[in-house]
Amino acid sequence: MNKRDKRLARTTALQTLYACELSGNDPGIILDHIKDEHSGDEISIKILEYSGQLARLSINRADIFDEIINSRSKFWGADRIALMDRLIIRLAISEMFYIEDVPPVVTITEAVEISKDFSTENSGRYINGILDSVYKDLIRGKIEIPE
Repeated sequence: MNKRDKRLARTTALQTLYACELSGNDPGIILDHIKDEHSGDEISIKILEYSGQLARLSINRADIFDEIINSRSKFWGADRIALMDRLIIRLAISEMFYIEDVPPVVTITEAVEISKDFSTENSGRYINGILDSVYKDLIRGKIEIPE
């Protein structure tokens, strides 16, 4: 996938995560709905597959990722962080940990850019700070990637 397709996949994954949070539905149901709504449009099967992979990783490891977020967020637990920011961070950690062909620096930059469209004016700095800390600990071997 090219850069534009990956961005679309990430934003679709984020929208899927948000819909799952609000509805309690499985990401597959949400992605099927997105596929039906956009048949013939710019969303290809590869984009939907990548979106689904990121969304499922984020959901299946949410508790682990929230612990990682909590340990880096002074005075705020993951449950007090704005929902959209928490979802963006989980999504980025999923990509950083499990998608080998995307450099973590690209993942962090993408998360910050996506936050400009889906969250608050100050979210980008916060998201960047958390993800930068995760990345530094990852390269120092202070974080073990959960299976």
